[in-house]
Amino acid sequence: MREGRHEEALEAFIWFYQHALDEDPSLEEMRYYLIGMWVELGKAYPKALDALRTIRSEKTDALLGGENDREVFWDIVIIDAELGNTAATYQFYIALAEAWPAFASECALIAMPAIVEAQDYALAASLMPAAEPFVREMAVVLEQEIAAIKHRPLSRTPERWAEITTYVSEVQRVLTVLAGNGDPHEAARIKALAVSLIKSPSVRREVAAGLRKGARARRS
Repeated sequence: MREGRHEEALEAFIWFYQHALDEDPSLEEMRYYLIGMWVELGKAYPKALDALRTIRSEKTDALLGGENDREVFWDIVIIDAELGNTAATYQFYIALAEAWPAFASECALIAMPAIVEAQDYALAASLMPAAEPFVREMAVVLEQEIAAIKHRPLSRTPERWAEITTYVSEVQRVLTVLAGNGDPHEAARIKALAVSLIKSPSVRREVAAGLRKGARARRS
């Protein structure tokens, strides 16, 4: 790709995307990361974007045709995100829910960021788990992950930051839905709870800062 051999790069991207997991299931994250590079190729070589959109279309057709595969839905979500078109994920989820409601419910949390971004707060609330138990569960997961990092070999990967960011993002999404459905007092209560549940003072400060930043972003 960097040498300008665009057609060869595209062929390699397509092969890796379609066959990497058959060769080695541990390549799943790399396979998803590849989509961002694929979109980058498409900026210089539009045929690459056409190929990626064709693959997405084949996947949406498969799910609407009755193939109940959450991994395929994940593929669609990631392709849409890399293409900067989460609205397409929302629209597809609506179509999937009409065609196959039981399977769509299995994909609800995967689709949730796109649903919230589309500001369909009523739909989000109907699909989201109850706010307080969800936040409590996420807080436990965060504490466990932070504790586990201390016992891992040193890494340049910002694991601690990534875990805190994930927690803040999940909580922020819950707050957005609560506020969007006209319940700001419950949103404020859940926000305070999400901070207070974190035992580590340093992590608690970072969570509080992240939620304040998210609140300013929503107001702007």
